Amino acid sequence: MFNVMTGLIQVALVTPHVKAITEAKIAGRLAYDIIDCEPKVNPNKAGVLVDRSTVKGKFEFKNVFFKYPSRDDLVILNDFSCVFEAGKTTALVGPSGSGKSTTI
Repeated sequence: MFNVMTGLIQVALVTPHVKAITEAKIAGRLAYDIIDCEPKVNPNKAGVLVDRSTVKGKFEFKNVFFKYPSRDDLVILNDFSCVFEAGKTTALVGPSGSGKSTTI
C-alpha cells in the first residue's frame, strides 16, 4: 500500500509539467515548419540586372510630418525633407527611433 501511495504522489507531482512539455513540443514543431518551408522565391536563381543609367525619376519628401496613430504624443518625422535620386545611393543615418525605417 505504501508503494501505491508513493507512486500516486509522484504521478501527481509530474502532472503540472506535462503542459509545459506539450507546449514545448508544439513550439518546436512550429519552428521546424518554418525551417522546412520552401520559399516561393528561389534565392539561388539569377535575377535580371537593371542598368542604373536607364533608371529615371526621383523620390522627394518635402516638409513631411508623421506620427503613429497609436503614439499620438511622439512625432517620428518632423519637417523632414530629402531627395532620393535615381541611380544614386542615399544613406539615412540617425539614432534609434528617428524615422529611418518609417521613411523606407
